[in-house]
Amino acid sequence: MIAKINGTNFNANNPFETNMFSETNRLDYYPLEDFVMLQGRQGGAFGTPQINIWLKKSQIAFETYTFGLERFDTPPSHYIDLIDLTSMDYESTKEGCITIKSVNTTTKKVVGTFQFTTVADTFDSSAPVNYTVNNGTFNYKYDN
Repeated sequence: MIAKINGTNFNANNPFETNMFSETNRLDYYPLEDFVMLQGRQGGAFGTPQINIWLKKSQIAFETYTFGLERFDTPPSHYIDLIDLTSMDYESTKEGCITIKSVNTTTKKVVGTFQFTTVADTFDSSAPVNYTVNNGTFNYKYDN
């Protein structure tokens, strides 16, 4: 996974330094039976920052998926967030999009692009943007 976070290069794989999907999910809101999580954590198992992408298994298809400020009332089809442990602020995704560019059902790989912004207040859409993530790409296995 690569991206620019506030203009700084982000280049990462999952915490095990591969492009395999995560077999765990840190949020019950995105249940494993319905979603696959792709993690990009810069610096390995204990690195930061980290970008998490959730793809709804039944909707991994060529399309652009947009999303807004998460209210935790109805899971979107796809979602993304940023964790930066160097900041004291909890980051919430304000808005963004994920575009699925290709899906190989034989190798179980999904390729796509993403961009999003974050704010420090989950329930205030007018809060100032802390992070802008753009030029994001991913190329991950989504299943065994």
